Amino acid sequence: MHRPLLAENPAHIRHLCSRLELGRPGAELARVYGGFHHKMWRLETDRGSYAVKQLAEDPDPADADTARHYNATEETAQKFAACGIPAIVALGDQDNYLQLIAGAGYLVYPWTGATALDKHQIVERHAREVARILAKMHRADIVVPHLADAQFEYQTPEKIIALVNRALECNLLHARALSEQLPAFLRIAVAHSEAIRILEKNLVLSHGDVDHKNVLWSIGGGPLLIDWESSRRLNATYEIMLESLDWSGITATFQQDLFRSMLAAYTRSGGVIDGDSIEASFQCILGDWLNWLLFNVGRGAERADAQERATGAGQVDLALSAIMRLDRLLPGLLAAAYQAFADQERGIHV
Repeated sequence: MHRPLLAENPAHIRHLCSRLELGRPGAELARVYGGFHHKMWRLETDRGSYAVKQLAEDPDPADADTARHYNATEETAQKFAACGIPAIVALGDQDNYLQLIAGAGYLVYPWTGATALDKHQIVERHAREVARILAKMHRADIVVPHLADAQFEYQTPEKIIALVNRALECNLLHARALSEQLPAFLRIAVAHSEAIRILEKNLVLSHGDVDHKNVLWSIGGGPLLIDWESSRRLNATYEIMLESLDWSGITATFQQDLFRSMLAAYTRSGGVIDGDSIEASFQCILGDWLNWLLFNVGRGAERADAQERATGAGQVDLALSAIMRLDRLLPGLLAAAYQAFADQERGIHV
């Protein structure tokens, strides 16, 4: 049984306002759109404006491990904010950032007028600022004891083949393209498992998902990092390669000059590219995209909800295009990354 939307549950609104001393709620909640998984609302009270994230039911926020994770990731945001990282942190403290009411989970944040950029709005200034923030986070090397390490997903050949066959059976959009790319998927999966073993040797705590939807920009032009629930210990070189690809348009129109510029901004700001992790980082990124692709193949084939199936099909298109583009551009990307590493070693910053 699905829990009601927060806008239809005034008792939960009153409970949140009382527990967090938000004031007396005013007009109806306004729905804020943009996220894939959770639901976001704008709450107005006589004391101010707040953003309320109503957590999805899967995973269950009332589960002890899930609740511990949300509290730990908000503690991560709070500790980074104390280090000067522009982080938006949920109201509460390290023991109860997550607000559980009758099994429903909420995170409440101060409202900010800052907004995320569409991909076509991103210019070099934005990308370089993100690179500088990543460098500062990686240097901080903070510790959050209750935050579990990331669990890496390996794709077996049997699972890959089964999902591609399932796509053909269901006549999914792009099923034939998936079948044609099957040898590449199997190769990527092998390289992915080998890459993770290399990257796990050198980990720092970081945000884990600093793509354009999770960075808001204030009217004055400054960034604010939101949605810390992917926070985990990861390889710093992997993260700067991942986000440099994202901010330079790997899922749309790739700008290699912007990719190079982000790497330069990162090293200039004190970030360190590990030469031994470069190739493994790209192999891991390809494997991550393969994981997302296969998840959405299953979503498009198996989910009963028509909207879920349509979302899955759209994400299959995105992931397949990204994998094919990244695989094609890989030699040039490796060359650019190794050049940035060489410039770093010689103390050169472009």
